[in-house]
Amino acid sequence: MNQQIRVNQLDVTDLERIHLIVAFVLVAEEMSFAKAASIANVSPSTLSRKVSKLEDILGTRLLERTTRRVVFTDLGAIYFRHCREILGQLKEADDVIESYHSEPQGLLRVSFPVAFGHLALSGIISDFIATYPKVKVEANYTDRFVDLLEEGYNAVVRIGSLPDSSLVARKIGTNHKHLVASPEYIEEHGMPRTPADLVNHDCLCFSRYAKLGTTWQFKRDEQIETVHVAGDFRSDSSEAIFEAAQHGTGIAIIARYICSDAIAQGKLVQILPEWTVWPETNFYVCYASNKHMLPKTRALSDFLVQRLRNTLK
Repeated sequence: MNQQIRVNQLDVTDLERIHLIVAFVLVAEEMSFAKAASIANVSPSTLSRKVSKLEDILGTRLLERTTRRVVFTDLGAIYFRHCREILGQLKEADDVIESYHSEPQGLLRVSFPVAFGHLALSGIISDFIATYPKVKVEANYTDRFVDLLEEGYNAVVRIGSLPDSSLVARKIGTNHKHLVASPEYIEEHGMPRTPADLVNHDCLCFSRYAKLGTTWQFKRDEQIETVHVAGDFRSDSSEAIFEAAQHGTGIAIIARYICSDAIAQGKLVQILPEWTVWPETNFYVCYASNKHMLPKTRALSDFLVQRLRNTLK
């Protein structure tokens, strides 16, 4: 908007020229400097100077003035039609922005962690689309750390302790975890009675976090126990570790949203229930800024918090 343009050897910024055009169109629509000045709440002489400056820039007279009336020149009438069309297009552009700020609509690009997205969010997103029919959702599932701004996402859901970031992070729930194994594994290898007992067991480790994957912590009251574990199976997939645990491969730390049904059905047994897997982590919906947030992004954030508030306490 601030680019310099050259018309008849005179330099003027785009922004200033638009102000001059607005003054010209206003006078031309009223065919009176006095009436136009009253509408714009400025003096007639101010509008006259603006129109004269526009004429100087163009090197042609647009309006003929007399003491009693204003009339177009031939070129003035042609220029007026084009300028009014341009200002009309600007108004249409403003209307588009206003409509996007008035109700959720348009394409919403979101990124979800794989397991949480499939197990906990897919149904919620279907309900979101039904609630907001003008919104089209592109949901991408990945455990990769997504750069929201660089990759053009409106929002991302993340799990864990968030690093310092320019993003706004809104908590949508707590990621409770359980230490579990299959009844078959417990029958064959015995039930651990303390966190320290885990060093003698086959533990299924999450390989995405190299050190943390084999360093497990547990908390009971104010006591924290750290255990360095090992096992025959590692994976970067929570769902793969969940399946391995059900098949008796070893002991695993698994998010409650993944394993709660298996525990209820007796396919997995919770180990050391009096201890909390530590540190606790949370689910967040993240977006660029609260300022001028598009309604579609705010609607998704509110929808996730509302739907998950009770289930992720």
